[in-house]
Amino acid sequence: MVTDINVAAPVWVLDTGRAGEMAQCLTLAQALGLPYTLLRLGPEFSVPEALPDITGVRVILSFGNAVQAALALRDYCTQQNAGCAPAIVHIGRPSHVPVRALDLIIILPQDDYPSAPNVLRLAFPLNAASLAQPVFPAPGGRCGGTVVVYGAPTKHFSMTLTDMQGVIEFAQTLAVANQEPLHVLTSPRTPADAVEWLRAKAAEPGSPIAQFNTGSQMFQQALATGNRFVVTGDSASMVAETCRTGAPVWLYELPSKKTFFTTLQTLVDTLGLRHLRYALVKMGVLGSGADFARWHAWLVHAGYVHAVTPGLEKEELRWQPVFGRIDRSLKLCRDRILALPQLAEITGQQPPAQVPADRRPVVQI
Repeated sequence: MVTDINVAAPVWVLDTGRAGEMAQCLTLAQALGLPYTLLRLGPEFSVPEALPDITGVRVILSFGNAVQAALALRDYCTQQNAGCAPAIVHIGRPSHVPVRALDLIIILPQDDYPSAPNVLRLAFPLNAASLAQPVFPAPGGRCGGTVVVYGAPTKHFSMTLTDMQGVIEFAQTLAVANQEPLHVLTSPRTPADAVEWLRAKAAEPGSPIAQFNTGSQMFQQALATGNRFVVTGDSASMVAETCRTGAPVWLYELPSKKTFFTTLQTLVDTLGLRHLRYALVKMGVLGSGADFARWHAWLVHAGYVHAVTPGLEKEELRWQPVFGRIDRSLKLCRDRILALPQLAEITGQQPPAQVPADRRPVVQI
C-alpha cells in the first residue's frame, strides 16, 4: 500500500523520478494553489499495484512516458468512484495515445504535435517560470561574467569535441568584447573527451577560463549572477532557464541526428502529407517527434536569444534582449486547469459551456 501521500489532495502528480520532468510538474502544481501530492510510479512508469483511497482525486498531472499510467489510474478511479473520472493533464507529447483521451495536453515548444481544442502549445518550457515574475525581467546588477552552459548528446543531437572547441572559442571572444571573466559549466552527461579537453584548457597558463565546474551544483548560482550565457541547443530546459534571467542568451546549434524515422517524417512533410501524419498522431496510431530547429528559429527571430555566429563585430557581441515582455506560459496552464469541470466544486468556477468539437478554438501561443 502506498501510504506517504495526501489522499485528500485533489491534484495527483505522477512522479517519474526524472528531475527535469518533475521540476516542470511541480512548478505547475504549485501554481494551481491547490493541495497536491506525488504518486511515485513503479518500474517502466507503471502504477503501483496497491493504491490508497483515491476518492479525492480530481486531476492527474503526468509528463512524458507517464501517460499510460495516467490512463490506468483514471480507469481505476472511475471504477472505484461510481463513474466519476478525474481529468488528465499531460505535459509533453502523449505517444500513441488518441488526443481525445486526455482532457488537456500541454505541448512544449520543441514538440512537433498537431493542434486540437484540448491542446495548449507553450512558447517556453515551465522551468524557472513563476507567477510572481510575469515578464521577462531586465538583467539587473549582474557580475558573474560570461557563462557557458554546456550540455550533452541526446537522441536528437550529437556532440563532439569540435563542438566544445567551437563553443569555447566563441565564448572567449564574447567575454573579451564585454570585458568579463569566462566561466564554463558542463553537464554530468557531457562527453568525457570534451571535459578533459576543457580541464586542460582551463589549466593552461594565461587561460581565459576563470572557472570550470563539472556537474550542475553551480548552475543555480550562475543563473543568479551571469552577465550573459552561451547555451548549447540540446536542452530546452536550459534555454528556458537562462532566458528567464533576463540576461543575453547566445544559442549554439548542435548537429541534428538523422534517423530512419526522422528522415521518413521529413519526406512525408515534403510531399505535402503532414496533415495525414498529424491525423494519425491524433488518432494515436503514430507517435510524434520533436522539432527543435523550428523553435530555435522562432527564438532567434523573436529576439529572445541570439544565434552563435562567427565573425560578429564588437558592438554586435554586446547584444541585449528586449525585456519586459509578458511570460504567460505558466499562467495559461494554470487558468486552463482551474477551469476544468472536475475542479469546479473546489475552485467555485463555473465550468465552461460545452462547444461542439468542430467549433472550438485552437489555443496556441
